[in-house]
Amino acid sequence: RTKRDVCELPFEEGPCFAAIRVYAYNAETGNCEQLTYGGCEGNGNRFATLEDCDNACARY
Repeated sequence: RTKRDVCELPFEEGPCFAAIRVYAYNAETGNCEQLTYGGCEGNGNRFATLEDCDNACARY
């Protein structure tokens, strides 16, 4: 997968309940957003920091 592919994926919170704050790229708005990740499964559209998300996805 390329970075572009990852950025186009919809955010998946996963089935677990850890409630970890992460950032994911929203392809509809063109912005990285803070969301809650459950801690397991999900996909590659998940970043630890806003900067990481912006570097990978913003304005691709």
